[in-house]
Amino acid sequence: NSTLESALSGVSGMNVISPTWFFLSDNEGGFVSIGSRDYVEKAHGRGLEVWVLVDNFTYDVDTREILAYTSKRAKLIEGLVTEALALGADGINVDLEQIPENAGEDYVEFLRELSIPCRANGLVLSVDNYVPKEYNAHYGWKEQGVVADYVIIMGYDEHYGGSQVAGSVASINYVEEGISTMVQFVPSEKVINAVPFYTRIWETVNGAVSSQAVGMTTAANFLADQGVQAAWDEGTCQNYAEVQDGDSFYQVWLEDAQSLEAKMGIMRKYEIGGVAAWKLGYESGHPEIWGVLNGFVMG
Repeated sequence: NSTLESALSGVSGMNVISPTWFFLSDNEGGFVSIGSRDYVEKAHGRGLEVWVLVDNFTYDVDTREILAYTSKRAKLIEGLVTEALALGADGINVDLEQIPENAGEDYVEFLRELSIPCRANGLVLSVDNYVPKEYNAHYGWKEQGVVADYVIIMGYDEHYGGSQVAGSVASINYVEEGISTMVQFVPSEKVINAVPFYTRIWETVNGAVSSQAVGMTTAANFLADQGVQAAWDEGTCQNYAEVQDGDSFYQVWLEDAQSLEAKMGIMRKYEIGGVAAWKLGYESGHPEIWGVLNGFVMG
């Protein structure tokens, strides 16, 4: 919380910040809050709305157990809304992940029930989603589009930390597939697509693949240290570079102003409601990124 001012250095055009403050902490509907009213007041002073994020993966909890009981959902909802209002926040962002398929109906019911006090108290309700695929259809996108103010696509992790194959975090086709699918279920003006401010440096040694997620400056410095120049790859709409260093074969699909501009083009095509990013700070040292994002907002 104490780093808000420095994190906003060089930032322009952003109008919402979503701090990860609420963490489900037991199977009864309890949660831990590290919220700060001072933070909210400083954000408001910068013209930012604060949508407090709640997650289910900081502590070891059984999300299905929490969602399955009316009483536990009610306890959680009352606590979330009460704490958000006490902090002076403007909204709640629900980031519940790895929800099992047999908890889908209960999850949707939780969102319905949460939406009622949110509307009554003027809190914006937004819900984070993986890129829509058959395996996560039980998240109930159509109903989310009814009860939530915004449905957010986490438009990244096409290739992730556990991937056995190196690849882009968010290639252009992956991004478009996610958006084109979601707008079939949710009104386009309610859809927000989140872009990655990070990339992965992939290393393959004797067939074993590993990677680390890094910010834009770290990725650029890595290539500079290796004496490698990235080149535009039309297939992913990203600058790509590779280098052999001893037994290690490195590959990088960069997220930068050029790749993000390509993504903005897709988002404009589907006339969606906004752009988000994970996460603030990974773009540090690259203020041009905000010009690209602002270009989407301005039309």
